[in-house]
Amino acid sequence: MSLVVVGSIALDSIETPKGKIENSLGGSAIYASLAASYFGPAYVVGVVGEDFPEEAIRLLKEHNINLEGLETKMGKTFRWKGVYNNWNQAETLNTELNVFADFSPSLPDSYRKCNSLLLANIHPELQGKVLKQMKSYRWVACDTMNYWINLCPEELTKVIHKVDILFINEDEIRQYTGIDNIFKAARMILKSKVQVVVVKRGEYG
Repeated sequence: MSLVVVGSIALDSIETPKGKIENSLGGSAIYASLAASYFGPAYVVGVVGEDFPEEAIRLLKEHNINLEGLETKMGKTFRWKGVYNNWNQAETLNTELNVFADFSPSLPDSYRKCNSLLLANIHPELQGKVLKQMKSYRWVACDTMNYWINLCPEELTKVIHKVDILFINEDEIRQYTGIDNIFKAARMILKSKVQVVVVKRGEYG
């Protein structure tokens, strides 16, 4: 199975009840592609700035992740700073989009025939743009968050109706469907093209 991962790449500063860290490697595209690399070829699509650490590039290469779709632009890498007062919800203290503000993903030709696609947590408009670039695939998965549910629910729904797997957490699925019961909310989503709904419970690992 070959997997294309499209998402954010960031340098995160995070504080939790257990400690804090500055400018750590973050972003959905990073962790999804690293995890996928243990099971098959992974192809990452994202954008970084000139300040992106060389050791991070080495890490991705060590996992044989295809970086043809990784774009380096003049400027700084996307940065996020937040605090977890509990393990369930993050409080954003600062966001600097930097080069990510103008991110317009374009798939290299070698990516377009991969059989799987993960549309990680980015604007639904960009998710839809990427999906149109794929020539063939067996399945496509999508991740989202409360911000997009609030900002552009109609665009998000268009994407969800085209995917096979949806990742969403407990609060978000209630917010998106308007249904408090998680199981009933998931069943409602399953009436669309979606075949699998994964309700994330990150505070439990």
